[in-house]
Amino acid sequence: MQIKIEIDVKPEELRRFLGLPDVSGIQDEIITFLRDKVGQASEFDAGSFVKGNFDLLKNIVSKVTVKDSSAEEAAPEKTRVRRRAKKS
Repeated sequence: MQIKIEIDVKPEELRRFLGLPDVSGIQDEIITFLRDKVGQASEFDAGSFVKGNFDLLKNIVSKVTVKDSSAEEAAPEKTRVRRRAKKS
């Protein structure tokens, strides 16, 4: 026995039926917020940002550590694995 049920309902009606909150206002606010941020990003000038924050960037770069090559020399050598010849 097969039973097939087809329900034709709009997303808004289904949300109300299931008791889900109406988030259309929040969605509109998020879209507006994202459009504003994208608009601001297109006006972004990297050169002025670097000039304005040069001291901060310089401080961050000075804290970056460089890997010490003498530590690699002190590391033990890798063990070699012998491979057996295939028998024919």
